[in-house]
Amino acid sequence: MSKMNIETASILAAKFRQSFSLSATEPLSMKTLVRMSSILMMYRPLEDALYGMSMKTADSSSKFILLNSNSTVGRQNFTIAHELYHLYFEEHPQPHFCRHGFLNDSERAANMFAGALLMPKEGLLQFVDNKELVKSSLSLSTILNLEQIFGVSHSMLLIRLKELKLIGENDFNNFNMLHVKKEAAMRGLDLSIYNRGNEGLIISDFGQKARQLYESERISEGHYMELLNMIGYGGEETENSSGC
Repeated sequence: MSKMNIETASILAAKFRQSFSLSATEPLSMKTLVRMSSILMMYRPLEDALYGMSMKTADSSSKFILLNSNSTVGRQNFTIAHELYHLYFEEHPQPHFCRHGFLNDSERAANMFAGALLMPKEGLLQFVDNKELVKSSLSLSTILNLEQIFGVSHSMLLIRLKELKLIGENDFNNFNMLHVKKEAAMRGLDLSIYNRGNEGLIISDFGQKARQLYESERISEGHYMELLNMIGYGGEETENSSGC
């Protein structure tokens, strides 16, 4: 694939949404999208510079994402979208590690796709006042509201807004210097996207499949428990595809 641009990223993201019968503008639950994709995803504490990693089998039948639970929830959502690009669109797929500060053409493409998938232009515009659009200068209240609606980090939203020319360089720099968590708290907003979270969480239909094998008597109870213990099932924070 040639170098990604904003238009191509938007088209890919729109088609990806369409493949899951999702509208072109609605905010996404990334956990739900991962379940719909039948991807095994785990959250574990990793070094701060490593946001996550992904890999898949040669025939693409099985896909895996590992996320850093030390990252903020907003950052985790962006990393999921970033890894989806590598899992579905990378020309030469291989185990991929998403690291802070490392940018090549593939990483830039994944970032553009992630931005377009999580924050589609028309979706963002629905929640921006017309007067602000005319001035190309969004208020802090609008910025914070968009972060809450689309579940993204402050920095990732600002990059996307600048990319779409909805804010200029000066606004980008000014907003980027703010203590966003403090500003959100002063407005009584949900702070969860600015905090770390999801440590130990597993999202997969693996447990259901193992249970089906056990109930059909194709594996023993001991083997069933062994399968669950392999990836840490059974804890209070475990999730599977049966619910949120």
